[in-house]
Amino acid sequence: MFVMFIGHLADALKQFGVCVKLFADHVKVYIRVLRNCDVQQLQRALDALANWEDMWQLSISVSKCSVVNIGNSIVPLSSLHIRNNVLNVTKIGIDLGITVTDDLKPRAHINSAVTKAHQRANAILRCFYLEILTC
Repeated sequence: MFVMFIGHLADALKQFGVCVKLFADHVKVYIRVLRNCDVQQLQRALDALANWEDMWQLSISVSKCSVVNIGNSIVPLSSLHIRNNVLNVTKIGIDLGITVTDDLKPRAHINSAVTKAHQRANAILRCFYLEILTC
Protein backbone atom coordinates (compact mmCIF):
# COMPACT_ATOMS: atom_id res chain seq x y z
CA MET A 1 0.00 0.00 0.00
CA PHE A 2 2.83 2.38 0.88
CA VAL A 3 4.43 1.85 -2.55
CA MET A 4 1.23 3.11 -4.12
CA PHE A 5 1.38 6.29 -2.02
CA ILE A 6 5.03 6.95 -2.81
CA GLY A 7 4.61 6.12 -6.52
CA HIS A 8 1.92 8.76 -6.76
CA LEU A 9 4.24 11.27 -5.09
CA ALA A 10 7.01 10.68 -7.63
CA ASP A 11 4.57 11.24 -10.49
CA ALA A 12 3.19 14.39 -8.88
CA LEU A 13 6.64 15.92 -8.39
CA LYS A 14 8.14 15.03 -11.77
CA GLN A 15 5.66 17.28 -13.54
CA PHE A 16 7.53 20.25 -12.01
CA GLY A 17 10.79 19.30 -13.72
CA VAL A 18 12.54 18.13 -10.57
CA CYS A 19 14.39 14.86 -10.13
CA VAL A 20 12.92 12.57 -7.50
CA LYS A 21 14.74 9.71 -5.79
CA LEU A 22 12.88 7.38 -3.44
CA PHE A 23 14.18 4.89 -0.91
CA ALA A 24 11.82 3.31 1.62
CA ASP A 25 10.16 6.31 3.27
CA HIS A 26 12.81 8.86 2.23
CA VAL A 27 12.32 11.24 -0.66
CA LYS A 28 15.07 13.32 -2.24
CA VAL A 29 14.03 16.13 -4.58
CA TYR A 30 16.63 18.05 -6.52
CA ILE A 31 17.07 20.33 -9.48
CA ARG A 32 19.90 22.17 -11.15
CA VAL A 33 19.56 25.80 -10.12
CA LEU A 34 20.88 28.36 -12.55
CA ARG A 35 18.28 31.12 -12.27
CA ASN A 36 15.63 32.35 -9.86
CA CYS A 37 12.95 30.61 -11.91
CA ASP A 38 14.62 27.27 -11.05
CA VAL A 39 14.18 28.04 -7.35
CA GLN A 40 10.53 28.91 -7.98
CA GLN A 41 10.10 25.62 -9.82
CA LEU A 42 11.57 23.75 -6.85
CA GLN A 43 9.25 25.66 -4.50
CA ARG A 44 6.23 24.64 -6.61
CA ALA A 45 7.37 21.02 -6.27
CA LEU A 46 7.58 21.47 -2.48
CA ASP A 47 4.07 22.92 -2.51
CA ALA A 48 2.91 19.86 -4.46
CA LEU A 49 4.57 17.72 -1.78
CA ALA A 50 2.48 19.50 0.86
CA ASN A 51 -0.68 18.92 -1.22
CA TRP A 52 0.22 15.23 -1.53
CA GLU A 53 0.58 15.12 2.24
CA ASP A 54 -2.98 16.41 2.61
CA MET A 55 -4.44 14.12 0.00
CA TRP A 56 -2.93 10.90 1.38
CA GLN A 57 -3.10 12.02 5.04
CA LEU A 58 0.56 11.24 5.64
CA SER A 59 2.79 13.61 7.51
CA ILE A 60 6.12 15.01 6.41
CA SER A 61 8.74 15.50 9.10
CA VAL A 62 9.76 19.00 8.10
CA SER A 63 12.27 19.17 10.96
CA LYS A 64 14.27 16.43 9.19
CA CYS A 65 14.19 18.24 5.84
CA SER A 66 17.05 20.44 4.70
CA VAL A 67 18.57 22.06 1.62
CA VAL A 68 22.14 21.32 0.57
CA ASN A 69 23.48 23.51 -2.21
CA ILE A 70 26.14 21.54 -4.05
CA GLY A 71 28.56 23.74 -5.93
CA ASN A 72 28.71 27.49 -6.27
CA SER A 73 25.38 29.21 -6.71
CA ILE A 74 24.62 32.88 -6.86
CA VAL A 75 20.91 32.18 -6.42
CA PRO A 76 19.80 32.19 -2.76
CA LEU A 77 17.98 29.04 -1.60
CA SER A 78 17.12 30.28 1.90
CA SER A 79 13.48 31.00 1.01
CA LEU A 80 12.45 27.39 0.30
CA HIS A 81 9.70 26.22 2.61
CA ILE A 82 7.10 23.54 3.24
CA ARG A 83 3.88 24.91 4.75
CA ASN A 84 5.44 28.14 6.04
CA ASN A 85 8.26 26.14 7.64
CA VAL A 86 11.48 27.48 6.17
CA LEU A 87 13.91 24.68 5.30
CA ASN A 88 17.39 24.83 6.82
CA VAL A 89 20.17 25.48 4.34
CA THR A 90 23.17 23.40 5.41
CA LYS A 91 26.63 22.68 4.08
CA ILE A 92 26.44 19.03 5.15
CA GLY A 93 23.66 16.51 4.63
CA ILE A 94 23.33 12.80 5.31
CA ASP A 95 21.88 10.71 2.51
CA LEU A 96 21.36 7.01 3.26
CA GLY A 97 24.22 7.04 5.75
CA ILE A 98 26.63 8.93 3.50
CA THR A 99 27.73 12.37 4.63
CA VAL A 100 27.54 14.73 1.66
CA THR A 101 29.07 18.20 1.74
CA ASP A 102 28.45 21.16 -0.53
CA ASP A 103 31.86 20.67 -2.16
CA LEU A 104 31.44 16.86 -2.47
CA LYS A 105 34.74 16.21 -0.70
CA PRO A 106 34.85 12.95 1.31
CA ARG A 107 36.55 14.38 4.43
CA ALA A 108 33.35 14.81 6.49
CA HIS A 109 32.18 11.26 5.70
CA ILE A 110 35.59 9.81 6.56
CA ASN A 111 35.68 11.72 9.86
CA SER A 112 32.19 10.48 10.71
CA ALA A 113 33.13 6.85 9.96
CA VAL A 114 36.34 7.08 11.99
CA THR A 115 34.48 8.61 14.95
CA LYS A 116 31.89 5.82 14.91
CA ALA A 117 34.65 3.18 14.68
CA HIS A 118 36.43 4.68 17.70
CA GLN A 119 33.20 4.75 19.70
CA ARG A 120 32.47 1.09 18.94
CA ALA A 121 36.05 0.01 19.68
CA ASN A 122 35.94 1.82 23.02
CA ALA A 123 32.61 0.18 23.87
CA ILE A 124 34.12 -3.25 23.20
CA LEU A 125 37.20 -2.38 25.23
CA ARG A 126 35.03 -1.30 28.19
CA CYS A 127 33.33 -4.71 28.10
CA PHE A 128 36.71 -6.42 28.54
CA TYR A 129 37.67 -4.10 31.41
CA LEU A 130 34.39 -4.88 33.18
CA GLU A 131 34.96 -8.60 32.71
CA ILE A 132 38.46 -8.42 34.20
CA LEU A 133 37.28 -6.40 37.20
CA THR A 134 34.44 -8.82 38.01
CA CYS A 135 36.63 -11.96 38.06
